[in-house]
Amino acid sequence: MLKKITLILALFTIISLAGKTAYCVSLNLTPGQINEAIEYGKNNKRLSPTNFAKPWVVHLGEKSGWATLWTPYHNVAFNAKKAAVEKRELSEGETLRALHFKECMTFVVSVFGNYMEFARGYNAILYSEDKPVYPMYTFHPDFAEPSSFYPEEPAYVAGSVYKFPVESINQDSTLKLLITSPEGEELEFPFDLVRIK
Repeated sequence: MLKKITLILALFTIISLAGKTAYCVSLNLTPGQINEAIEYGKNNKRLSPTNFAKPWVVHLGEKSGWATLWTPYHNVAFNAKKAAVEKRELSEGETLRALHFKECMTFVVSVFGNYMEFARGYNAILYSEDKPVYPMYTFHPDFAEPSSFYPEEPAYVAGSVYKFPVESINQDSTLKLLITSPEGEELEFPFDLVRIK
């Protein structure tokens, strides 16, 4: 089993290094980095989702919102945590699927509002070295969920997903994710890609 995993990971690494496809931050993980991500997941299986994801999150404040960058390292670690909680080993297929983030950089952004449909009109632009990059995919929930402040304001929280084409992004820089509400309010999330696994 261990030989099979090592062989698959080695093959994946060779293909990743030889290929010319653009990938998200840290997609070309070495077998050592993959094992490190798996260990991070296993060793932190008891952490809350918030504390577990902390290295990949920019938090603007208690009632402002937060954004999470989903890198392959983060995805492998998350899947390893889930497997550990379920008292099983992470499968080879799960590992390969977690590494397979092609041509996009994925952000999950949680924002607050005062009515259930508030998130539908939000927009996102990613700035890489002051160059705007527009999302190739956007998802907004139809209805937000009650926030921890409910029934007081902000009463609702919604999580939206934005995927950006990675070929327009300098992966050795600090990105600025700008989220704009229909009313023109802006939230700015800085992500230093050099420091994020």
